[in-house]
Amino acid sequence: MNVKQNSDLQAILFDLDGVLYIGDNIIPGAAETVKTLQQFGHRIAGVTNTTTQPRRAIAEKLQEMGIPIPESSIYTPAALANRVIGNKKAALFVQDSLLEEFSSIRQSTTDPDYVVMGDVGGEGYPPETLRTIFEMVMEGAEVLALHKNRFWQKPDGLHLDLGVFVAAIEYATGKDAVVLGKPSTEFFHGICRELDVLPERTLMIGDDIESDIGGAQQAGLKSVLVETGKYREAFVKQTGIKADLVIPSVADLTDALSLL
Repeated sequence: MNVKQNSDLQAILFDLDGVLYIGDNIIPGAAETVKTLQQFGHRIAGVTNTTTQPRRAIAEKLQEMGIPIPESSIYTPAALANRVIGNKKAALFVQDSLLEEFSSIRQSTTDPDYVVMGDVGGEGYPPETLRTIFEMVMEGAEVLALHKNRFWQKPDGLHLDLGVFVAAIEYATGKDAVVLGKPSTEFFHGICRELDVLPERTLMIGDDIESDIGGAQQAGLKSVLVETGKYREAFVKQTGIKADLVIPSVADLTDALSLL
């Protein structure tokens, strides 16, 4: 296998939805690819901006699909949010399923220090919720955006993502949100520190040209863009961002690594 020829590589980070699976459907070859790379000694981690499920549920889903990435190797923005909030108070605007990730946080709906914006399901934030967040920020709260993706891929096509609503709050208040997930450089560097690897010897596999590929490159990682999930050729060209490699699917990854 050509994967042996890339001895420089220490770790491989996989975006999950769109790369290893779409919704509840595994992408063909995903489990085999992860297993092969583990056999060759690469440290493997799942790196996701998903804020609809706790890490426990994500790990269970991967296990059911036969993808060997344990909970301890899954990185989400929620963990970083906990560290940022610390002993201060926060208003949480996330799905109920994610609340277990914030069990140690002091919550406040009257005078929060932080407003945490995550995916809320359905069609996104209703106007009354956006107004509540707007008022909190105008009173001095800081916005922690678990990510700022523009759109995401569901089984029925593309949908608006959290970034649209974060941008609305930023525009209305004139204050920038702190983005905790991809493409945050600190997010990528924090993962590399926990894995004890160098960013320049770490590879990010993603379907999002901005959050996955652009973010990884800014953090000094190598990158591979897959043409599955939310990948759209026209949008990729529009961004001007160029991945180190572009491959049809994660199933093609092991043979492509020697080209890096």
